[in-house]
Amino acid sequence: MKMDEEVKRVLYALREKVESSADAIYADRSEALSDIDALLISPSKSGFKALLAPTANLQELSIENGWGDVFNEFAAQLESL
Repeated sequence: MKMDEEVKRVLYALREKVESSADAIYADRSEALSDIDALLISPSKSGFKALLAPTANLQELSIENGWGDVFNEFAAQLESL
């Protein structure tokens, strides 16, 4: 599988997890979906860094919705690619 296809596979899995989550106190689900969609259209290193930052919107959503460990797994997969 090409790297681009693997990155997209991880992003789609991450997107699915976000879609099933609720907004968090400090995070907005629609903003997280928008960020993931932007990376699916045009992947960039800076975009991944912003998406996966420890204090980013997406991490807050994952923690508030009980899948923080899954977020860390997705982040590790994307960083390795």
